[in-house]
Amino acid sequence: MDIKHIPTELAAHPEGSFLDITGFNGASIGACRVTGESPVWEMHPDTDEFFYILDGEFQITLLTDDGPVTQTAGPGCTFVVPRGIWHKPAAPDGASFLYLTPGESLHSDAEDPRQQ
Repeated sequence: MDIKHIPTELAAHPEGSFLDITGFNGASIGACRVTGESPVWEMHPDTDEFFYILDGEFQITLLTDDGPVTQTAGPGCTFVVPRGIWHKPAAPDGASFLYLTPGESLHSDAEDPRQQ
C-alpha cells in the first residue's frame, strides 16, 4: 500500500499533467490540475467516467440529444459522465480533480463529433 498526498503530487508536476495516482480494480485513479477549456471532445464507449472536484470550479459540457448542456461543480462535488456521451471539461479559473476512467478514451476536435 502506498499513501499519496494529492496536493503534493499535483504541485510536483506541470499544470495539465494527468497523473496516475493509484490502481483500482484493474483501472487507474488519476488527478489533474487545469486552467482553461479542453481543445477536444472526449468519449468513453465502454465505461462511465467518475470525477471528484478537489478545488476550484469545474465545468463539464455534455453533447445531448437536445444540444450541448454545461454543468458546473465546485469543491467536494462528484459526478459521473455516462458511457457513450461526448464531453468537454473546462476550468476557466483553474480546478483540481480526481478521475476514474476504466475504459477506452476517444477524442475529437470536430465541432460536433457525433456528426463524424
